[in-house]
Amino acid sequence: MDDEIEQFLAEMAKGAEATIHELEIEEATLRALIGDERVEELERLWTKQLDPADEEDIKRYMDWDDKKLIWIWHRLERSRERRVAAGRAYMIRSQHSTAPAGTAPARPARGPRKPL
Repeated sequence: MDDEIEQFLAEMAKGAEATIHELEIEEATLRALIGDERVEELERLWTKQLDPADEEDIKRYMDWDDKKLIWIWHRLERSRERRVAAGRAYMIRSQHSTAPAGTAPARPARGPRKPL
């Protein structure tokens, strides 16, 4: 049973990594298409660094590529969180299988980062 769980975690991490790679390629393509200035505005929108009036103005003029870039950032964030979760679970399982009885694994730091 342990081997099945470890294999599942490894596959989950590989799948997340493959998704991240594909999304990063798509992100780079869209960044080049949209242009640096617009990407910067969208990054400020994504990271909630705008006042409400500027946010509404940017949202009003968003086209398909703008929306797709933000969607990609959201998927990247989720995929990175999944990859981290799989890695954490794998590490915790491996610590439990090799640690002497009575020792607890260290708790990892929390806080995913926003893609830019």
